[in-house]
Amino acid sequence: MRWQSFLRTAAFRLFVGCALCWLPTAMAQSAWQPGHAGIGFAQPHAKQWVQLVSSPELTVKASKQARNQQTVELRFVIQTGLHINSHTPHSQFLIPTTLTLDQPTGLKIAKVEYPQGVDYRFRFSPKDAVSVYTGEFGVLVQVRASPGQHTLHGELHYQACDDRTCNPPRTLPLTLNLAAR
Repeated sequence: MRWQSFLRTAAFRLFVGCALCWLPTAMAQSAWQPGHAGIGFAQPHAKQWVQLVSSPELTVKASKQARNQQTVELRFVIQTGLHINSHTPHSQFLIPTTLTLDQPTGLKIAKVEYPQGVDYRFRFSPKDAVSVYTGEFGVLVQVRASPGQHTLHGELHYQACDDRTCNPPRTLPLTLNLAAR
């Protein structure tokens, strides 16, 4: 009976000790502090920190041949004072920005090209550079389309941050109308 009590107490102390060692490191890496509302945690969940600014009406030359791909640029703007991780943020623990697009019949997405991010160092981790997008950025999409009207659905998945905190990841739904002539 005495050994069981000793083992329970030792296990509890080990658990608390490990948690206390891990907690400051985790808080320093995420810049989150208890009671800190962050830049968006107190905001409605429907808030988007990134918006599509290019026209959702696209026109390309129709072609079924692979060599006749057309490139369209989708332009996005990030809310002032924020950044989002680039498509390649330099850490497996950061959420990359990704564009996914459905491929309706008669339309082939050949390639999606992301811009190169800009390396920034933040006070929560001054030794490690993070590749980010700020302001406005464009994503190039190479398409091949048969003649006609096509509706393209997709989404931009991103995580918006300022220099102290990061918001939960968001998904910006996209609907694009593509005319192939």
